[in-house]
Amino acid sequence: MSAPFQLTSSDPSVIDPVGLAADTHEWIEAVVPGGVHETLIAAGIIAHPYVEDHEKDCRWVEDRAWWYRGTVPIPAGDDPLVLTLTGVDTVADIWVNGHHVGRHANQYRPFQVTLPPIDANKAKVLIRFAPPLDGLAEPPATRAMVNAVSDFLNAAAPQNLDAEPGSGILTLDLAATRRRKGMFSWGWDFAPRIPSIGLTGPVELTRRSPIEVSHHVDTMAIGDGDSADVNVVVSTVHHDGPAPCTVDVTLTSPDGDRVSGHAQFKHGSATVDLQLDNPQLWWTHDLGKPSLYQVDIKICDKDANTIATDSGMAGIRTIEVDCSPDTDDPEIDGPARHFTFIINGVPVFARGANLVPQSMLPGSVTPQQDHDLVRACRDANMTMVRVWGGGVYASDAFMTACDEYGILVWHDFMFACIDYPGDDEEFMSEVRTEADYQTRRLANHPSLALWAGGNEVQAMHQAVWNNLNPGPWGSEIFDKVLPEVVRRNSPTVNYWANSPATDVDTDPRVNGTRAGDRHAWEVWHGADVGAGTHEDYSSPAEAMHYHRYSYDTGRFISEFGIHASADLPALGRWLGNDHLSLDDPILLARNKDTPKAKGMALIDYEVGKPTSVQSYVTYSQVVQAEGLKFGIEHYRRRWPHCAGALVWQLNEPWPGMTWSLLDHDLGAKPGYYATARAFAPALSILRLTDDSLEVWVSNARPTRVTDTVTVTIEGFDGSIDQTHRVKVSVPASTSQMVWSVPRAQIPVNGSHYIWVEGSVLPANRLFLTRIGDLNLPEAHLDVKVDVTEPTTATVTVATTTFAYFVRVLTPWPGARPDISALDLRPGTKAVVTVTGLPEGFDPDEITVRHFLDDVDR
Repeated sequence: MSAPFQLTSSDPSVIDPVGLAADTHEWIEAVVPGGVHETLIAAGIIAHPYVEDHEKDCRWVEDRAWWYRGTVPIPAGDDPLVLTLTGVDTVADIWVNGHHVGRHANQYRPFQVTLPPIDANKAKVLIRFAPPLDGLAEPPATRAMVNAVSDFLNAAAPQNLDAEPGSGILTLDLAATRRRKGMFSWGWDFAPRIPSIGLTGPVELTRRSPIEVSHHVDTMAIGDGDSADVNVVVSTVHHDGPAPCTVDVTLTSPDGDRVSGHAQFKHGSATVDLQLDNPQLWWTHDLGKPSLYQVDIKICDKDANTIATDSGMAGIRTIEVDCSPDTDDPEIDGPARHFTFIINGVPVFARGANLVPQSMLPGSVTPQQDHDLVRACRDANMTMVRVWGGGVYASDAFMTACDEYGILVWHDFMFACIDYPGDDEEFMSEVRTEADYQTRRLANHPSLALWAGGNEVQAMHQAVWNNLNPGPWGSEIFDKVLPEVVRRNSPTVNYWANSPATDVDTDPRVNGTRAGDRHAWEVWHGADVGAGTHEDYSSPAEAMHYHRYSYDTGRFISEFGIHASADLPALGRWLGNDHLSLDDPILLARNKDTPKAKGMALIDYEVGKPTSVQSYVTYSQVVQAEGLKFGIEHYRRRWPHCAGALVWQLNEPWPGMTWSLLDHDLGAKPGYYATARAFAPALSILRLTDDSLEVWVSNARPTRVTDTVTVTIEGFDGSIDQTHRVKVSVPASTSQMVWSVPRAQIPVNGSHYIWVEGSVLPANRLFLTRIGDLNLPEAHLDVKVDVTEPTTATVTVATTTFAYFVRVLTPWPGARPDISALDLRPGTKAVVTVTGLPEGFDPDEITVRHFLDDVDR
């Protein structure tokens, strides 16, 4: 635990610490781990920047210099002292007992220095944080690139929507490209400008061990499931000089079975080769158990005395990305390649979402929040999370939770959407050091499935300059620095140049459909960004509508998404109930996307024009839920030609109007539940084409799915027009059409819907027109609430008529039903478990609503 620290500020021109040490400034107790903003909030100096419109009231914080001071105990011993600042955000000078010991300028790695001997039992530590962009100038080439991006986006965007100031890189202080700090800090299309500053981790004084030990475990091969070849690479630093040593390694399975090996060496590293019989493999949670082995390492001298140890957890698994030719995709002309993750020899359809920072103030995020977020992924049938390159690297706690829950991690390096100054040697030196640190830190996590060079850097560069030629725009970072460090520190994990990226011999377009991954932003932004679809649309709303997903023939969809509001209690908590009107500027400021009219146009086209905040909340949530359902089902139907769908975005860093499935309080939007159903391991999919109604089964399970499903064509008035029973037998890891009838036999109108359900395959449905044109009946719900535990309730909902978009709602942000946004057919019921309720909650405050309850009439 870090020692107590105090905080004060000064004009940035004040660099000499003498005046600060003389108690001439007012000091306040600092929040560590945390940051300057958290400290000022705790002291009552600023209002929380997430509340109402107070984000603008703290802009001054980034322009000041901030000083931390504290007295840190010196541990006993004679070995050299090491000072470690585990979280430094971002530009800091450090003094110990009045002596300057170093400078640091990288949010993405700790600061560490060996100190001279100190004849005392405590050390006075003083840290000065400069303004994050202090002294930096924007790179001219980057400015030229951004100006070109602005022209490109203005030309590509749907017309007839009012233009507004941009967001993200278009409003970025481009000097930020020279600083290794999260790009989202300066404002993005889902985030305000609140650059964090301060100590985001403990300050530690330790004694340096004569031998420092680290390790990583690499699964080299798995033989038919009954054996595994494992390399344990043990690295050492011998501060007293090389000497003969023996390293002993023991792996202990979850059942307690042990296998050991040893090697002799003098210094540097040693590799211990182990063979495991009948290994307990690490799998994603849908394919098996995410089994973890205990790793114990002992270093002995020539006299067999233990002189150093190390330990950790590891998973036995192989992971690779198959980019082999795809020669039989019926929906694409020309050559194509797969982009499929293969775990332990089994191809997987990656189902998941994109992680953005959980807070604008990353020092505030707790290990428990990391754990809860990963658990929410598991509960939504997700098998992969992509860590987005414009934010921060995943924490140890987040990665450990992914290991334990069986969630794969696609991890970008932290570069996003813009050219970087590859000709700035100081910058490049930081990049090399950071990449080495992060790849070593995360190498042992079996959940780590891919390192990608960054987010949309190559896509943006190619879109603007029509090439990816080597040059001082960051090409060396993605083509040389990062792949080399991944090969060195994480040799069994693939490297991918960017997200998106491509195999240029198969498809020269970054973000194309014939190779690599793609970001499917035709939907929502309304412009062709690589799918190659050029249909004529009658309006901007039609051009950005989610039915456009049906034209996408991409290999792996690593981003796609639709905006939706959080529920009213979450909005009210942060904005205040007085600001919950559609024209309130504080509410409007929560939407950082531009132009803001996009979302309202899409809502109006699909559902109708909302006239109240309640109807806006519901309509936006309907569009997100239906759109993600449609998109995921399309991509899953194309399996194995498409091998992944990662929703943009999983979470949000502040309470805003964003694409997130979970709001800032981790409350689940209806889109979260629609996604969870569409991500079921095995799923029936209903598809209406110009010619036919089809039933497909997408099977991501490791075994064949056998079932008999019933397909009914029903009226919203309770009538059943047709019933068809279909025998289903679909092999593992594939999608197949199992039944179809001509479209002419289907009543395509707003009075009917299609329902499919089996005993193994979960229920699904298809509406035959836009939501606003459905002839939904007035639903009368019978609701019963039972308190089951101090913070848990069970809600039973029954209906005698069709009820659409049935939700269990509470006034408590963060309380979460296990299922929601339901279709209830006549004579059916649902039992919903609500967790996260406050102790002593009033069950009468739990309500149930359906779509028509919120329709403006």
